Amino acid sequence: MTGSGPVTVADEVRSSTTMPVSGELRVTIGELFPVRRDRWVVFGLVALAAVVSLTELAATQLFSSLALPSADRSRTTTVVLVVLFLAVFGGLRVVNYAREMYRLNVFERALAGPAGVPNARESWRWSMAMEVTSLLSSASRAVVVVGACIALAPVFGIAVLVVCAVVGKVLSTAFVRQLRAQRGFRAAQLAREHVSNATKLRTRVRAGELGSLCGYVGIMLLVGLLLALTLHGSVAPGTAFVLFVALRMLGQLLSEIAKMLMRFVRARAFSE
Repeated sequence: MTGSGPVTVADEVRSSTTMPVSGELRVTIGELFPVRRDRWVVFGLVALAAVVSLTELAATQLFSSLALPSADRSRTTTVVLVVLFLAVFGGLRVVNYAREMYRLNVFERALAGPAGVPNARESWRWSMAMEVTSLLSSASRAVVVVGACIALAPVFGIAVLVVCAVVGKVLSTAFVRQLRAQRGFRAAQLAREHVSNATKLRTRVRAGELGSLCGYVGIMLLVGLLLALTLHGSVAPGTAFVLFVALRMLGQLLSEIAKMLMRFVRARAFSE
């Protein structure tokens, strides 16, 4: 990411051709958070989201150990593990709440525009900030989940990585098309041309739901593969349970990313 200088036409062209999603996100973060300190705080919040996901998987592994019988574990050890699990599980919710509240404080400081800025444009900037940080957080969490799958079962993890790459390519294509459509809606608005709200909403929702469906199909294929590997004996039952929970998390994240991308596109187009 460059400094706080203006975004050039070359930046816009590059972001829409070579790496459309990452390019637009990079440009947007530079515009919304021109102060380096604010950008680092945002990246810190994104990293915290990844840590939370890693901790959730660790808690799932701990639950798996508690649920499966163990003859060599004492009652005292079991009680300690149960207390540790409940503390971690409950603490994650507190950490998520604190992260969201602090994120709003960062936005309030970074997005405070000068007097005279239209309320509509300021509203779209807030929407962009919410979506871009949520997107980065969900993407970082997905990376953690994929990494955990590779660590727990390398062969299965590679399959997860391939499916995520395919879904990412589909979402990237949908992103480019949706950005073009939303900028067309914005141009029509500026030209005082009528476009029904139903058309604008349908275009965005359909793109998000199709991306979500693509992710769901990928997860279903991975669940089938996980079952086959477990029945074959290649994956232990306890590990299979953790991987299944990881797939559930990944499916939710892919669905969120697909929908958030389309909301981000709308905010991006209408804030320009």
